[in-house]
Amino acid sequence: YEQCGKFLGEVQQIAKEKGEKCPTKVTNEVFRHAKLTGAGYINKP
Repeated sequence: YEQCGKFLGEVQQIAKEKGEKCPTKVTNEVFRHAKLTGAGYINKP
C-alpha cells in the first residue's frame, strides 16, 4: 500500500506536468504508466 501511495504521488506529478486538473481523469494512463514502470501487479480497485 505504501508503494501504491508513493506511485500515486508520482502520477499526480505527471498529471500536473501534462496540465491535467484532475488525476482521476487519467486513470487509464496511470495504469499504462504502472506497467511501464514494472508495477503491472497494481490492479484497478
